[in-house]
Amino acid sequence: MNYKKLKSLFKKNKKLFYSLTPVFVFIFILFFAGIYFFSLAKVGQNLVMDIVNNHPENFEKNFTSWQKKTKYFKTINQFNQFLPDLVGVNGSKTYFVLLQNNWELRPTGGFMGSYSKLKFVNAGLLHIKVQDIYVPDGQLKAHVDPPWPIQTAFQQGWWKLRDSNWEPDFPLASEQISWFFEKGGEEKNNGLIAINLLFIKDLLEIVGPIDLPDYNQQITADNFILITQKQVEKDFFPGSTQKKDFLSSLTKQLIFKLKNCNAKQAVQLIKVIKKNLDEKQILLNFNDPALQEYPPLEDWTGALKRKYQDNEKQITDYIYIVDTNLGSNKANGYVKRKVEQEIYLDKDKLKEKLKISYVNNSPEERPNYKDFWGGLYENFLRVLLPIEAENITIRINDQVLQSRIDVKEYKDKNIKSIGFFVEVPPLSEVKVEIDYEKKLSQNPNGTSYILEIQKQPGIESYTHIIKIKDKKPKHRIIKSDETIRLKLL
Repeated sequence: MNYKKLKSLFKKNKKLFYSLTPVFVFIFILFFAGIYFFSLAKVGQNLVMDIVNNHPENFEKNFTSWQKKTKYFKTINQFNQFLPDLVGVNGSKTYFVLLQNNWELRPTGGFMGSYSKLKFVNAGLLHIKVQDIYVPDGQLKAHVDPPWPIQTAFQQGWWKLRDSNWEPDFPLASEQISWFFEKGGEEKNNGLIAINLLFIKDLLEIVGPIDLPDYNQQITADNFILITQKQVEKDFFPGSTQKKDFLSSLTKQLIFKLKNCNAKQAVQLIKVIKKNLDEKQILLNFNDPALQEYPPLEDWTGALKRKYQDNEKQITDYIYIVDTNLGSNKANGYVKRKVEQEIYLDKDKLKEKLKISYVNNSPEERPNYKDFWGGLYENFLRVLLPIEAENITIRINDQVLQSRIDVKEYKDKNIKSIGFFVEVPPLSEVKVEIDYEKKLSQNPNGTSYILEIQKQPGIESYTHIIKIKDKKPKHRIIKSDETIRLKLL
């Protein structure tokens, strides 16, 4: 890579590079996607390359030089405290990368069909291995009763690793996932990183086509998802190595491409990783509490968070819509979602009407071997609201919901979850309407309305319309978490 070109790019993008340094030091090591971020300074390049190429004997020298070069940058210096431990400088560290198929949507992004295991020993990357989720799943000896929605959908009587990313709070889900891994014979991990197929698609947009001679295929951003679906799912059975073999081959070639990217591509990689972290197509969870609470990483952990509470100057609200496709299909590729929120003030109450529209454009009842997606959208929907929400009524296509409703309170986060099944047949639209109230302890005159919207991993975007009496509707395209402030009166 031309160092002069990198230096020029660095000057033009200096603010961006400095703001992203902490997380990319680690993310780039994990995915090999951004090793040239450090090549902006020769010492940084040496540090990362020797870790990635498993030369731990050079770490102390490289890291000392890196600390000297970055001593005037507070954010980088703070992260330098964690780097040696992250790469196992005095032992070993193991991280699992969960490969999630967001075309079969789950609370943390998608169905966990495979995972990669990254092993660092004495500050060197010893290996990266791709494994089928069914391998540890098949070793699970303990019986675990499933959450009732999983039992209702699958009628199997047990809960497995592949369905363990059930919690919409990723740190909490990570505890459950790690438990299943260990019970399935896997070693303990030091952290989980979940990535969705949308992120891989974005990487292919940068590095270009990947040739897989063993499969007589050329993988591009346009065909990646369809070909991957066919290769890993056609005639698949538990114990088959076809998924592992294909993904290992793809991973190897993608890493080669990323390690040989040019200066322009290196800058694009930085932006793409930041985009996917913000849009929650990448989630991070570390067992080290200090690192997990490190401010630059907080918004990328996939944790449930409600930052604001009511006071005399503001009325607060919170919405997080979480879909779970339990139809054993890839119907999400055909489903579109739109949200409308109507807000009313009635004396000492805030009244809300939340409308969620699902349109399923799938032409077939069941997925076929040509497309490997589509069919009935069997969605267990969870809508997370302020814990103060009361008098909740749910209607589906104007009919009051009579079936079972799951209610859970996250008291430490001041959030309440209500969950229920919504089925959307092919070539149809289903409308969900939720009415609820929130008591107000203050006079609403002159107060601000603060709405926190959390966006589910695995979804690219959706339209959210906010309607307040006598005010023009506010249209938002939700691609990441947002905080919206409005005047009620």
